[in-house]
Amino acid sequence: MERGIQYLRELAMLEVIYNDPENAQSPTDPDEVQCTQPMWRKFLRSAPPTYANSLAVMSWKEGNGQTVDELAVQLRQYEGSLSSSLRACVSAVKELSREFQQFKVDMSSSPPVQARIAAIGSKHSSARERREKVHTMG
Repeated sequence: MERGIQYLRELAMLEVIYNDPENAQSPTDPDEVQCTQPMWRKFLRSAPPTYANSLAVMSWKEGNGQTVDELAVQLRQYEGSLSSSLRACVSAVKELSREFQQFKVDMSSSPPVQARIAAIGSKHSSARERREKVHTMG
């Protein structure tokens, strides 16, 4: 995300360089430049797909007054929330994997369960065979 913020600052620097030098209200610090819609679009196109899709959902309001510095803060917060969500998902997957591995160990070290399953299967087939004999004899 820091590379993206740096790119946004570079776009702002272009605004500073090509701004009207007669305008005393024009900021000289790229962080104080208001982000324009074309700047935001360029930023989105440069972002990796994992971020770009989510960031594109953010609605753009022209004249919202967000400076590059304010956007940088929001982008860092977004990255932090994304990172914590990702960490939670990874943690959940690790826990499920650990539980599954334990389940496999429990099943492999329990031959009586395998024997009971086989015995139940043979009882069902024996009962079926007896019914078939009764029906064919009768």
